[in-house]
Amino acid sequence: MKRPLTLPERVMYQDGRVPIAIVLPIEIHGQLSEERLHNALAGLQAKHLLLRCLIEYKDGRPWFQVQESPPPIPLRILARRNADDWVRECGTEEARLFDAGAPLVRLTWLRGEDASELLLTCHHCLCDGASVVTLLRELLLLHDAPEHDIGRDDSLHTYAELLPDAVLQDHRLQRRIRWMAALLRLVIRFFPSGRALTYNDRYTLRWTLDQSTLQALTRRCETEGISVFGALSVALILGFRDVCGARGVKKFTVPVDARKFLPKLQADHLFLIAPTIDVSLETPEADKITEAGFWNLGRALKTDMWQKIGRLGAKFYRHLLGMEYLHSVYTKMLALAASRPAARNVSLSYLGRLDLAQDRRDFRIVAVHSPSAALTPAPLVIISRFADSLDFSFVADEKCLPRSQAVAIRDTAMKILHDCAQLSAEAEPRTEPATTPPLPVPMEVTA
Repeated sequence: MKRPLTLPERVMYQDGRVPIAIVLPIEIHGQLSEERLHNALAGLQAKHLLLRCLIEYKDGRPWFQVQESPPPIPLRILARRNADDWVRECGTEEARLFDAGAPLVRLTWLRGEDASELLLTCHHCLCDGASVVTLLRELLLLHDAPEHDIGRDDSLHTYAELLPDAVLQDHRLQRRIRWMAALLRLVIRFFPSGRALTYNDRYTLRWTLDQSTLQALTRRCETEGISVFGALSVALILGFRDVCGARGVKKFTVPVDARKFLPKLQADHLFLIAPTIDVSLETPEADKITEAGFWNLGRALKTDMWQKIGRLGAKFYRHLLGMEYLHSVYTKMLALAASRPAARNVSLSYLGRLDLAQDRRDFRIVAVHSPSAALTPAPLVIISRFADSLDFSFVADEKCLPRSQAVAIRDTAMKILHDCAQLSAEAEPRTEPATTPPLPVPMEVTA
């Protein structure tokens, strides 16, 4: 059984030459078993058909090829020497290429006597953020209870299997997509591509809002009628515009779970594409924002986001189907992307409350850190919620956004949030050490 990679999957895979990955780290107190981890990884492969695939080539195009005897998911075990080792290893995992003869998922275990970290690394040609969380949940469940039935997903997830029948049977839509794709192919072929830009100095900032701060923020958001993510987005947008200037950021984008538009795709199935919406706000200068003005911006952002999500489905279907007509200009598309600066685009991603049981048979999950993701050199802020704490990772390249500016954006955004939400003055964000090695990402890739 096999199928060719879709164009978005090809763009993410890039012939295995670029480590486009998502790394999800968790901290555990208690005991893990090497044998159980190996068995749990085997259980993930038994469930997910895509994890039993290797990528092979036919007529110059990569295909997912199911293996009768698939190689196991790699488990790398390192001695945990101090509490900050996981930060360094996240950077190492982001920079490591995936072995062509192994699945596009791997696990690192920083093993200590009473405390450990697990780093689950997934290639973005297989997984979005929700998929990585799903794999972590199933891994921990199978470590706890190897006999547990986590189900099976014996699909390679072709568009014919996932898209609504009404979309696939709309011949008028199909004709329109073919005409639009033909025009786009013509434009891409003749559009001049400039010299490729290089990015090789990636960094990650990490910080956490603690339980008391999050509880206070949640209560205030409920009173004001917006979500926690809405308040965080407003604070971050104001922070970016204060530090970078009104013209320093071209657009802010927010990923949306594709499962909203693909009813045949189950919540525990693997999928890579997260369609995005652009969010926009008419914002004052950060030092002129008032408390009332902040919450008015939050309500305006909520309205804007819901309206755009409501219109996203049709655009998403056209995008998925239309991209499949562009394989013939794939190389030129990458060349064009490589020559376009990425610095002025910012992604704000919210994984929500992570549905992971904290207390396990032999250990306790102390922290789940937000993933770091080697997707694009442009700034990416990922936010997740676990065990009454809110965790942030801010990933960018020095050429796109100097680290000093990222620190200023973080500090400005959190000050605005504390001031306008009237949070406790003592409740400052806890920062984590965040040094990662240089990562060669030669081009912008749309996530």
